[in-house]
Amino acid sequence: MKCKIPEISWHNRDPVLSVDIQPRSLEKSNKKHRLASGGTDAHVLIWYMNYTDDEKDIELDLAADLTRHQRAVNAVKWSPNGELLASGDDESVVFIWKLKGEQEPLNILDNTNEQDKEVWIVLKVLRGHMEDIYDLSWAPNSQFLVSGSVDNSAMVWDVQKGKSTGMLRDHKSFVQGVAWDPKNQYIATLSSDRYLRIFDIQSKRVLHRINKSTLPVGEGNEFHGHRLRLFHDDTLQTFFRRLCFTPDGKLLLTPAGVAEKEDVAQSLHTTYVFSRHSFRQPAIVLPCPGQYTVAVRCCPILYRLRPHKADVNPPVVPLPYRMIFAVATRSSVYFYDTQQRQPFAVISNIHYTRLTDVTWSSDGRIVVVSSTDGFCSLITFEAGELGEEYENAEQVLSANDINTVSKKTKKQKENDAQSVKERKPSTDEPKTTHKVLRSANHPPMN
Repeated sequence: MKCKIPEISWHNRDPVLSVDIQPRSLEKSNKKHRLASGGTDAHVLIWYMNYTDDEKDIELDLAADLTRHQRAVNAVKWSPNGELLASGDDESVVFIWKLKGEQEPLNILDNTNEQDKEVWIVLKVLRGHMEDIYDLSWAPNSQFLVSGSVDNSAMVWDVQKGKSTGMLRDHKSFVQGVAWDPKNQYIATLSSDRYLRIFDIQSKRVLHRINKSTLPVGEGNEFHGHRLRLFHDDTLQTFFRRLCFTPDGKLLLTPAGVAEKEDVAQSLHTTYVFSRHSFRQPAIVLPCPGQYTVAVRCCPILYRLRPHKADVNPPVVPLPYRMIFAVATRSSVYFYDTQQRQPFAVISNIHYTRLTDVTWSSDGRIVVVSSTDGFCSLITFEAGELGEEYENAEQVLSANDINTVSKKTKKQKENDAQSVKERKPSTDEPKTTHKVLRSANHPPMN
């Protein structure tokens, strides 16, 4: 594993607020990728990332500068099929971009920079929020999108129609993170009102509000048996709480966690792992001493389990494969897998100011981290360094249902509404509130 910070002016050295690597490579050899970045300069940039011939380094080349935004771009996200790019800004607008085909005519408003190597055109402009948009997440079929905003709401969009299909209104403060379930049952949101919410995709009703819980820790732990607040309040110094589901949809990973007990002087920063089968309580607590976490992102590759003795050191998550994810804190990046509680590596002290986003390449060998200092870090892994790919990965991932937000009959809608009405959310209503590379050996929280 190597880490470098390219000495380039990403967004005129203004803060870089979001990064995302296109889910597919640009060639079969998987050596060339597109990276999108958004910054406070109101630009969306498209970059080529190329492996050098010896695959020991990454070269960056600017492919396009997208200039339709008028204010800071807080979130950029590629669609799962890699064909569309969504970008959300401080002006409450979401742009949907697509690469211009050779036969498509140019619109007068399209980007026509002579220096651009490719032309991206605006497919749709999504308007409906009243305030800044902080996060975006696509449905797995690339037809729908959810956005989270400072206006205390999340909105679901039909991208092809350019219209909202519903608003998720339960929040009492900023929505700083959104995640669309790969299995198309849930949308998860994380708000500065200290609640994780799980919504039903079809009805748009809240199913779970997670704010307090006991923790799955041993009897000797100081937090054992206590019902604790799980998430930081709105004084946390971050714009983002970017959560995500794992690629198989079995787990939900949430940043901005805190184990906070009244009689303990110092709280513990954490990342929580929830099972989709029980959102009432975290399944795993990942402590992060000294630093709050702002974003979690999963590697898209499933890996074989490392050799282990099942009766002595069983996997923390009982699956026949490993999933790897990166957790960005204020100034570090922790790398975990689902086979153990401890991070297997940490990158620290690589930026002067706080981190904002993290993303993986489709081959699982490149991680890009953005920062408000105006630079991005590139973390690279050699082929096979993270392990061997799981042989049945395609079968596991193809099991996710991609028929999203299908139309229902009037009777079906009435039945859904009655079902949700009878099933109370799983917690009380919230009250309204307006260095260098090194291996890690942090102890588990038990």
